[in-house]
Amino acid sequence: MNLQQLRYIVEIADSCSITKASKKLFVSQPYLSKVVSDFEARAKKQIFIRCRNGLELTAYGQKVYLLAQSIIHQMDQLGKEETAQNDSVRLSFSAANLIIKDSLLLDYVSTVHAAQIDIDFCETTISGCIKKIEEDVSEFAIVVADDFQKTLLTSICVRKKLEWIELDEGCPYIHFHRKHSLANQDEIHMNHLMSYVFVRLKTDEFTVFSRKKLQDEYPEITAQRCIVVNHYHTYLSMVKHNAAFMIGNKWQISELEKMGIQSAAFSSFKHKVHLMILKKQSTAFSAEAARWIHLFKNSYGLDET
Repeated sequence: MNLQQLRYIVEIADSCSITKASKKLFVSQPYLSKVVSDFEARAKKQIFIRCRNGLELTAYGQKVYLLAQSIIHQMDQLGKEETAQNDSVRLSFSAANLIIKDSLLLDYVSTVHAAQIDIDFCETTISGCIKKIEEDVSEFAIVVADDFQKTLLTSICVRKKLEWIELDEGCPYIHFHRKHSLANQDEIHMNHLMSYVFVRLKTDEFTVFSRKKLQDEYPEITAQRCIVVNHYHTYLSMVKHNAAFMIGNKWQISELEKMGIQSAAFSSFKHKVHLMILKKQSTAFSAEAARWIHLFKNSYGLDET
């Protein structure tokens, strides 16, 4: 089977119909039927079954479909690289609920020997990360999700055919300016924070879901004063004020320390937060993505597995 025939099988699966696929591909129905039957004969397994709404993939067919998508994507990428100039590279990714180390991007640039380096990095919400991956704006995303958000995220990833890779887990942390009255404490309880301003980033469905679950579990905990901002720069600037704090994680402690922001374990919650990578199931990491993720893992002391 050649690459073009794999494209035909993917289009048939996407269209749920040989007739519809034939019209889109401008290929005869008999030929498409033969491509499918020849493949099934060689594999000795069905990849499609007929149902009320058209054709559906079998369990084996689903594996073929995902593998075919991956092969097509990699061949398309290879074709683009062959036609592009050899002295240019591109890296595109998003991040949610994590202050990425500035040094990581500089370290990445120093390892790339190319005349032109294009880095498209976006700080957004978990929902924003998913959207950018779906739209191929970002190849992958680095996100931090709490236990509740992880449950919702894995469910959505299955539905949207995204892959999640968990790198690490830890407890939530409270971040505040080094001159904050609560500075230099190893642990902070929520009761200690009730009189201070809580600063957080804009809301998405994951934030709403987590907040609802936390309110159900901890009804006595409610921030009296809260400021919602849309940009990380504003977010961090607000926390630098003595009367404000934010909730975060251990993976951004070292970067925040450079800004005069201290961290303490949040003892009010028994729940964990999780550091994860998201990407499409059907695509492998590009060479540049793999290079950056390797640097990321080394920088955060994560196992290369």
